[in-house]
Amino acid sequence: MLRIIDIQVKGKSKLAIVILAYSDYESLELALATHAKFSTQAGIKIYILQNGRGTYDCERTYSVAKRYHNLFPDIIYVIDTITPGIPFNSLRTLFNSEKFLDYDYIIKLDDDVLVLTPDWIDKLCQCYIDGKRKYGDKFAYATSLVNNNPYGFKTIIEKSVELSNEYFSKKARKHYVGNGTNFDPYAPNRLIPKDQIYAGSNGTIWGYPYIARWMHEKTTLCPEWYIEFSEKFERELVNSKERYSINCMLFEKKLWTNDISTVEPDSTDDEHLLHAYCLKYNAKVMADLSIPMVHLFFFSQREECRDMIDALRECYTKFLNLEFPITVCNNRIIELENRLRFLEQHNFSKIGNVAMIPYKKSFFTLVKNGIKCISDHGVVYTWGYFWRRVCHRLFH
Repeated sequence: MLRIIDIQVKGKSKLAIVILAYSDYESLELALATHAKFSTQAGIKIYILQNGRGTYDCERTYSVAKRYHNLFPDIIYVIDTITPGIPFNSLRTLFNSEKFLDYDYIIKLDDDVLVLTPDWIDKLCQCYIDGKRKYGDKFAYATSLVNNNPYGFKTIIEKSVELSNEYFSKKARKHYVGNGTNFDPYAPNRLIPKDQIYAGSNGTIWGYPYIARWMHEKTTLCPEWYIEFSEKFERELVNSKERYSINCMLFEKKLWTNDISTVEPDSTDDEHLLHAYCLKYNAKVMADLSIPMVHLFFFSQREECRDMIDALRECYTKFLNLEFPITVCNNRIIELENRLRFLEQHNFSKIGNVAMIPYKKSFFTLVKNGIKCISDHGVVYTWGYFWRRVCHRLFH
């Protein structure tokens, strides 16, 4: 019989928390700030797998991870020895590594998932244990209530009369859902009416950033309300016929390293493999709805919702009340200067003693990032600073 003591044996944890990071440093800062408040005291080691290098955003993300290792050197660790690649493969390499030999269970979290309560680890472990007791080998993994998640969004709307009324009267519209793949007969790409919410693959909230923004305004930016709202909820089984967005999951390590690959050995899409595994073996997924979590952005939402970062920083600075700032750089002008310095250092080469801009790939990278800077901070400042730096390199 599986018990909590099986996950935590003689003070040496059999459980690890793993966060896969790439380039979203703004979200990672917020996520790690919540872990500093609500996760580090549990004594469970947190591993940040840096799965991207070379660009400004990836290196900035890497520096955020290293900052939190320095703040919590016995709890938070940065893995930078695995060659960046497809997320499923990078995680499997980590799980199969010597570093993870002593771990049997994994909590995998996205790098933009915020935890909100101090008991989230204990509750998630107990949810997994109870699911395993009830369903045995038919149990796949445990999860939580994630607001910006097709399943979580539908659940929140169904359980709040106030949010339901506002959503269907002011926000809902006829919309596209589904992914259109031949494999998943339960998720064809289709147009559904405004009075329906789809919780599966590419569900209602996934492709409509304005809905995600509204949900963040009602929950993410009101964390105390969100916590009180969810604390009375119980557990329920997720519909395993619908693909679940794995923003948060607790599972036995071998599920990732071995079991799900037996369904489609050539696939490297982790969510697809988990969904296929659940379909083939009728495996169960259980959600503890009393564990509120925030997922900031799907890639389909990020650009339209990035302007929420400042409000999120302000809100969570007050909510968490940490002894150190959430972000290293809260000044966007300084952030812009740092980005331009990085571009200068990495996109210039020298012919003799003169700095030159390489013509090919790095030039277009420079242009791309320059356009991003202009859109964020304006033409006058961006080009003024840029040409000052160019002239400095050319004539000094």
